[in-house]
Amino acid sequence: MTHSVPSFSNMSAQERQQAIVNEIRHQILSGQLTPGARLVQDELAGKFGVSRTPIREALSELKQEGLVDFSSYKGASVAKVSIENLVDIYTVRIALESHASYLSTQNANDALVAELSAKMEQMGNAFHAKNFEQLVKSHNEFHLAIYRAAEKPLLYELILRYIGLCNVYQRMSLKIGRGANDPINEHYDIIHIMQYNEADAVAALMRSHLGQTMNELQSALMSEFSQEASDQVEIKEPT
Repeated sequence: MTHSVPSFSNMSAQERQQAIVNEIRHQILSGQLTPGARLVQDELAGKFGVSRTPIREALSELKQEGLVDFSSYKGASVAKVSIENLVDIYTVRIALESHASYLSTQNANDALVAELSAKMEQMGNAFHAKNFEQLVKSHNEFHLAIYRAAEKPLLYELILRYIGLCNVYQRMSLKIGRGANDPINEHYDIIHIMQYNEADAVAALMRSHLGQTMNELQSALMSEFSQEASDQVEIKEPT
């Protein structure tokens, strides 16, 4: 099925900007724009019928999501993905986020527990509604609420950076079927133990949670890459 570019004629500037972001994101996650493909601003501006400014802003936003890379010699391009990169990113995340969880549990109070419970409910609602954009958003907000409570600004900034690098893998995994397990079950224990200020236990749970997520993403992406390779072989076979 051909996916048509939406019309922006009746949109406000803000609505148009978000629509462009959504459309380019869709084309990346659907495979219409493949990893490594150049994203030429003039071409995209012509395609969408807009100036370069909203295109530049859209690509900057998608860079924060981990979907677009920028280089001084190539300009913007679709972010490349690999199993090795996934493992490298999660190895750093596990170290940073388990320590932040340890620190935040020492500071945990009723307000933090209430905030996490609300985020977990949002995750559950998004999961059951199959609203995966909201699921990713609520999931990240749940984790960031924990890390902010550590009250270590530099640590928090590093975590933000590496979570951003994971966005492309999270979104790809949801597109190809990851997320079959109810996220409520994966996060309830973190909140429950945090209430008792058991810092070592929460840090261990976070290491386990992120490690399991890494393994699931790795398996899902390996299956997807294998399927893509198989499809390419079938296409090349003579009829």
